[in-house]
Amino acid sequence: VAVGCLLAMVMLLYMRGVNRELPLFLVGLTFAAAEGGARLHLSPLLVSLAAGALIANLDEREGRRIHLAIQQAGLPVFALFFAAAGAGLKLDALVTVGPAALLLVALRALAIWWACRRFAPSEDPRLKQYLWMGLISQAGVTFGLAALVSRSFPSFGPQVEVLIIAMITAHELVGPVLTRRALVASREIRAEEAGGGA
Repeated sequence: VAVGCLLAMVMLLYMRGVNRELPLFLVGLTFAAAEGGARLHLSPLLVSLAAGALIANLDEREGRRIHLAIQQAGLPVFALFFAAAGAGLKLDALVTVGPAALLLVALRALAIWWACRRFAPSEDPRLKQYLWMGLISQAGVTFGLAALVSRSFPSFGPQVEVLIIAMITAHELVGPVLTRRALVASREIRAEEAGGGA
């Protein structure tokens, strides 16, 4: 966490001082943090999370700028990440963990549905009825955590990684559809806007 805070300070100094080619700078800094963190036995994921959290809380405007820069540089990075993650998957384990993944997906969806029905604010009944649909999608840091489990526990980690990725895949297939249905049903968007990709 301390190294992540140091990384955040470096980012803020660069953004206020140099302020050029921010997406490229972030990719380079992230690569350096990942390589340096691995050599120092630090978790690059935790270092990056700490840096992002500190920036988001210290300077909201700079946090938005970093978010936009990450979106600009994200596509090739995500493509490489998913290719590397997919290349290391043992799909034969999917046969054994597939049913468990579907069961966990269903239990997670049920828990989210129940929690939203029970604890969503009552002043807007649409929240109790539709909020759960927008919370099904899941990805991002979870992929990194799945890979970390696989590396940390060689005996059972690869099976857990396949289980987690199978769950994320199911969430990503169902989640956006449910989110769209919730937005249309709660009249936050019109059906023709959702269909047109607006």
